[in-house]
Amino acid sequence: MTLSDLKPGQKVTINGMLAEYKGIQKVKIPNFGKIEKRVFQGEGINIYKYYSIADGTKTLESEIIKLI
Repeated sequence: MTLSDLKPGQKVTINGMLAEYKGIQKVKIPNFGKIEKRVFQGEGINIYKYYSIADGTKTLESEIIKLI
């Protein structure tokens, strides 16, 4: 399974951290502007993990992501 196979709202663990996939969203990068990224939000905490659109071909195993 690849990152692009995930659906918004799916729960996963990233390196042991519980997170929810939020889909592709525009993210503001300081001193750069807004770009689209694949967004994961930590469950119950205000931590976000971003992957580029091109990372959609990477497998979940290679990124240490597990579906719950």
